[in-house]
Order: sequence, then C-alpha cells, then structure tokens
Amino acid sequence: MAAVTKRLAKGAVSTTSTSVYTVPAGTTTIIKAITVCNGGGSDHNLSMTIAGTAIIWNYKIKAYDTIAIPFLDHIIQAGETITLFSTGTTTTYYISGKEVT
Repeated sequence: MAAVTKRLAKGAVSTTSTSVYTVPAGTTTIIKAITVCNGGGSDHNLSMTIAGTAIIWNYKIKAYDTIAIPFLDHIIQAGETITLFSTGTTTTYYISGKEVT
C-alpha cells in the first residue's frame, strides 16, 4: 500500500457547482486540509460537498477573508468527488491530502 501526499486541487471557485477533484480508480483519498479565500471586495456564499454530502452550505465568506480547515481527515473512495460553488468570482481554494493505493 502506497500513500502519496499531494495537492488534490486548487484554483478559482466557479459560480456553478463544479467537481474540483475525483478520487482515481483503485484509490482511497484522505482530505487533510482545505483553504478558501475571498479576494474580492464583496461577500460571497460558499457551498462544498464531499462524496455527495454537504460539508459547507451557503456559508458567507466576507470580503477579503480566508477560511482554513487545517485538520479535516475525511476519507473518500474511488469515483467520489469534491464539489464547490461560490456566488462570486474572486473566491479561490486549495485542497491537500493523501492518495492511498
């Protein structure tokens, strides 16, 4: 069994619900940390699902604010996804974890 620590996903959060990471076949992923930043001058609402389960729902991120979840340890299986949505275009994210094969 090999465990690879890696960046799972990063980028700008879309204003439509978008899958940002899918667990590869034959793999289990452990999500270790998530950081989301609103770099714009207005508040945005953020939603996140992990493996089809709402983890963050319509959470208001204030202008120029950052949310860090440093010790998550959620496990997702092959084919499951992380999905994000924001009401604004200046929200970015960074997700790190381990893939175990």
